Amino acid sequence: MNLGLVTLGCSKNQVDSEMLLGIFKNNGYTIVSEPDNADIIVVNTCGFIESAKKEAIDTILEMADYKVNGMCKYLIVTGCLAKRYKKDILDTMPEVDLCIGVDEYCKISEILSDFFNKKFLNNSFNFKHRIISTKFPSTYIRISDGCDNRCSYCAIPLIRGDFKSRPMEEILEEVKLLSSQGISEFNIISQDTTRYGLDLYNKLKLSELLHKITQIPGVKWVRVLYMYIYEITDELIEEIKVNDKISKYFDIPIQHINDRLLKLMNRHDTKDQILDVISKIRKNIPNVILRTTLITGFPSETDVEFEELKQYVKKLKFDRLGAFTYSREEDTKSYSMNNQIDEKVKTKRLKEIFELQKVISLDANTKRVGNVEEVLVEDVSSDNKYFVCRSIKEAPDVDGKIYVRITKNSASKLVISDYAFVKITGCNEYDLFARCVKGE
Repeated sequence: MNLGLVTLGCSKNQVDSEMLLGIFKNNGYTIVSEPDNADIIVVNTCGFIESAKKEAIDTILEMADYKVNGMCKYLIVTGCLAKRYKKDILDTMPEVDLCIGVDEYCKISEILSDFFNKKFLNNSFNFKHRIISTKFPSTYIRISDGCDNRCSYCAIPLIRGDFKSRPMEEILEEVKLLSSQGISEFNIISQDTTRYGLDLYNKLKLSELLHKITQIPGVKWVRVLYMYIYEITDELIEEIKVNDKISKYFDIPIQHINDRLLKLMNRHDTKDQILDVISKIRKNIPNVILRTTLITGFPSETDVEFEELKQYVKKLKFDRLGAFTYSREEDTKSYSMNNQIDEKVKTKRLKEIFELQKVISLDANTKRVGNVEEVLVEDVSSDNKYFVCRSIKEAPDVDGKIYVRITKNSASKLVISDYAFVKITGCNEYDLFARCVKGE
């Protein structure tokens, strides 16, 4: 039968989808990209915040129409929403035939064997059978799962469980395998990348892991995402500084700057620690790219505390910034906190943060005009006017792009999925514009 899969949520979920596709392919199923060609539709859901849950439910209902109209035989729901709300999904959505939470992935072959009355090869969730769905030659490498931080607003530990590192040898084997297939950009991810190794080796091992990954033939770019301030060691900063294959890019979600709110959020950082680490990173790596995420409207956030956050956004000048309104998630500690903030206030504060960041982002991009930078050519724009590229300074999915107009000259030099050198000629708040240059 033909199988189509829809992935929602983060890159960690995308890795799960790729391993799930591998299981079906290894058992004789054909993977298709369009749902109207699928006998089986799988929706791999996110259940992190309210907007993600709504998107997941809407997508399940949309895919259910294919079954109701006789275009597919089976509808399967997997992932984070399936873990948190399995009974609700099965009780309220009769079109769903099977619901598999992330906690059941360890016995996925057994579950599928029972459901389809057909023996599935017992390969479980194995990286060796991943079907890469990212744009070639880039991929994500998940080095751990779960989280021990227990932030008061976060449902991830309820969904994914405690923090658990993968053995270093297994990760290196995965990178070697993918590199042998032509993958050259590796984005290192987990819920908490900087904690890597602490549970297995009683020591933070991210810097050692990164060093070993960059020694593997074929590895060109390595980027680390989802770092926590209090776990960023001098050793890690030094490895990123001196290793030419590692992007000088720190993705550090601080969420807020006010000490009272940081404590309420059960964050492990204080304002002074955040400022000290950012100062140390910038002192050691002058051209570093800093990215963060913030939450507006956390319970009891006052106007004064929000103004403090705004002042530090202006002062710290993050190159990239994502922000979200606080999402009240059941079974988290912050759900029952007093002084919940009105949605209109949350949204107003969010817009103010984005308006501030526009000015900062434009200034950061303007400083790159005139630079010659190496880029990965990812795609062609929907209007067929530009090549869509990224440099080592842009993470996939979350950052802006570098656009090179398609001309006779650029068409002769730029090849999708290949690397090239361009000169930055212009910018806006989010994206850059460039032209081709000769050689390196």
